[in-house]
Amino acid sequence: MLNSLISLNKIYQQNPEQILFVEGDIKLTAKKFASNMMAYIKQHHNEKKIIGIFGNNSIDWAIAECGLSATNNIFVPLPRFFSDEQLKAVIINSKLDLIYTDKTNFDRIKKLFYKTLLFLKNNKDTFVMPLNNIHKRVIYTSGTTGSPKGVIQTDIQINFVVKLLINHFKVNKDDVYFSLLPISTLLEQIASIHSVLETSSKTIFDPKISNQIFNLKNSFIKKVITQKTSILCLTPALLETLINFYEMFPFYLIGIRLKAITVGGSKCSLNLLERAKKLNLPVFEGYGLSEACSVVAVNDLDKPKLGSVGKPLPGVGVKIIKNEIVIQSKSLMEGYLGSKKELNNKFYTGDLGFIDKQGYLTVTGRKDEIIALKNGRSINPSWIEQLITKSLKIDEAYVFCNNEGKLAIAVKNYSNNNFKNLKKNIDLVVPEYARPERIYFINSIFLKKNKLLNSNGKVIKQKLYQTLNSNIYIERQK
Repeated sequence: MLNSLISLNKIYQQNPEQILFVEGDIKLTAKKFASNMMAYIKQHHNEKKIIGIFGNNSIDWAIAECGLSATNNIFVPLPRFFSDEQLKAVIINSKLDLIYTDKTNFDRIKKLFYKTLLFLKNNKDTFVMPLNNIHKRVIYTSGTTGSPKGVIQTDIQINFVVKLLINHFKVNKDDVYFSLLPISTLLEQIASIHSVLETSSKTIFDPKISNQIFNLKNSFIKKVITQKTSILCLTPALLETLINFYEMFPFYLIGIRLKAITVGGSKCSLNLLERAKKLNLPVFEGYGLSEACSVVAVNDLDKPKLGSVGKPLPGVGVKIIKNEIVIQSKSLMEGYLGSKKELNNKFYTGDLGFIDKQGYLTVTGRKDEIIALKNGRSINPSWIEQLITKSLKIDEAYVFCNNEGKLAIAVKNYSNNNFKNLKKNIDLVVPEYARPERIYFINSIFLKKNKLLNSNGKVIKQKLYQTLNSNIYIERQK
């Protein structure tokens, strides 16, 4: 059973009026949260079905997840950012029996799956602790290409990671978490729901902001300030938004309550981390993947090492085998849905990296991103990206092979797009054989809606060139 449900029962018995979740004017107490869970427990306690949840970051999602987690049913979070085609693939692959959703998402998911129901409601002040059972859930990850893959996780792995994160970030009852990243991801479920129940802390939900985060940047930051948020999980793009604001209005840093801002999903540039450090923002880069219950390594609160993703968490083994990151941990998945391949407590991530003498892990790229050049050399694009962002103080740089088979680089926020200056500086830090032949300047933020970001906030390099207008690049001079 999830330890968070056991903790909820204790809160329910000892302090039932403790406020755990806030959404607009709604302040949900432990008593009210537990009693509303009963609707799902009563409805599904004798079943062994596969039940999906599709909806906004909200109190309703939290109730449904915990209620279903207290039954023998398999719980499947459905990402809102998936395309209809991806959602259809998930519905077929997981063999869903039914889906719960909210009013704002009902019409969309109903078109894809006929047995879709609105979230259950139960206002009776009753709660019965469920029987002790091991519950499973399936987390779908799309990656950069291909069909979604179902990662099978159990309460055992989730309990393990929840405890690790609570201890690492010293989460306590006074902490306030603002839920911004998609709640269909396991890390967001752990941070916004299960860590809260374990520690009697508080989560702030705001579906309007989390659904349109890049269109409502000011609202997001205002809420961070007014709600006295202490913990955030952000992508590099959201971190940049926060940094830009505090650089422009530094007086808002007075009395700030933020004690931990974790950033992941994609590589965070060293320049961005250094800007955060100058503002004394507590930013900690980490590394994880769904197959390892979302968390493998996180930087230390006391001694973070910029550019690394921190040290592996206690009980999480990391080895480097032929430059590939290999994980051995209690947090490893049972396997992929529909696959009979055994893990043997070892998972080859496909990520490249190294561990330094101090034990810090640095991720350098992906095995499948290695680019074979015409000169016979093979390069790791992440290596070039890191050289350029670190040396030239660039916020973001993405190296890829364009449609002409030429090595290209897309650069964001560089000296008013001064090409000659950039070309000269690249030549100083990058070996001749690895210098990009084409340079693109990008001013807009990459978004999921323009299909440049995948579900984890990573740039999809294969699609990057397709979205660039051919008249905005400048070819390197021979």
